[in-house]
Amino acid sequence: MPKTLRVGIIGTGYAGWCHGKAFSRLPGVAVTALWNRTYSRAERLASALARPDIKVFSDWRDLVQHADIDIISITTDPALRIAPFTDGLAQNRHVLVEKPLALGLSEAKEMASLARKASTVTAVSFNWRYSPGCQTFWRVVQEGQIGRLMDIRTVWRMRYNPSLGSVRSWSGMSGALREAGSHEFDRVRFLTGWDFKRVVCSLTSPQELRATLSDNSTPSDTSALVMTEMSDTGAGVLQLAITTGRPERQITIGGENGTLALSSEWVTRRQKEESNGWRILSNEIEVLRQRADESVPVKLEIEESDRQPESVQSGQHTWNRLIADFVTAVRRGDIKHESVPHLPHVSDGLAAQQVISACEQSYAERRWVDLEQDLATGAC
Repeated sequence: MPKTLRVGIIGTGYAGWCHGKAFSRLPGVAVTALWNRTYSRAERLASALARPDIKVFSDWRDLVQHADIDIISITTDPALRIAPFTDGLAQNRHVLVEKPLALGLSEAKEMASLARKASTVTAVSFNWRYSPGCQTFWRVVQEGQIGRLMDIRTVWRMRYNPSLGSVRSWSGMSGALREAGSHEFDRVRFLTGWDFKRVVCSLTSPQELRATLSDNSTPSDTSALVMTEMSDTGAGVLQLAITTGRPERQITIGGENGTLALSSEWVTRRQKEESNGWRILSNEIEVLRQRADESVPVKLEIEESDRQPESVQSGQHTWNRLIADFVTAVRRGDIKHESVPHLPHVSDGLAAQQVISACEQSYAERRWVDLEQDLATGAC
């Protein structure tokens, strides 16, 4: 393996910029190839990274097949993920892919199957596993500080920027379920060790969206409410929404001996290189614990290794840490992520996609969906 790992990024939107920054900060790693559907956006990222050896490609296939690279980072729209993922593995590249893993469940299954057979390192970018609060939360759960886990509740109300256009243009056809749910379904599994067994889901969307969709389409939802039965007799409720008002993000786990709550502060940041306007960002830096012997909640200390620099917000910090783990796995040839156990597998992306599919089926058929039964029969 060459001393310097060379990276090609397919897709230079917001996530592509964050991937570019995260790779570029690591010693012995260089972003050397870029592609974006809008060529000028890739050129802007190339200029920002200020490397004379960066090549901007006009076709992503040429980047995969002909660029002198070791790693491919896929940050495109979900509709264009399976093809570069498949071709990247065929070219023996290491591949990191953004979430949600694919446009639909059949594609996600195919990608997971390819990853299992691959001789290179693959991973999916569930970066919010790496927030300071989430890492602290996970460690406290593992230490058994609140006893056997019983239930989990998550709330994520994402604020969008009205200056970027309508809710439809902001979320495309993904909606709250896919945009936020893909992360939170993964974090429920990551934090608790549970698997999803049954779900029931309600989706809502503005009338203007419903009018443009056929009867058998899934709405580009602005709100999703999910109730779930988990393995090990666990239970969960997830509320996901897109809002023009006050943002909110919190996870609460109840255990036999107490509760844990992870909450966010919110920061408005002006965009510079990536796009115009501003973006609302969450900093997950607070975890509260309350047990029977604690009259008030106790704020838990974030370990030094998990703290983010003051100049870096949680979003970029989480990508920095995930991509550092990914590069570590690549350097060690660690296909199974044994040395970086928090790094999400493509199979974790498939698991989240299965829950998304079950939620969509539940909404369409107005019923509880059994993931084990319905997935086994191909019903979802």
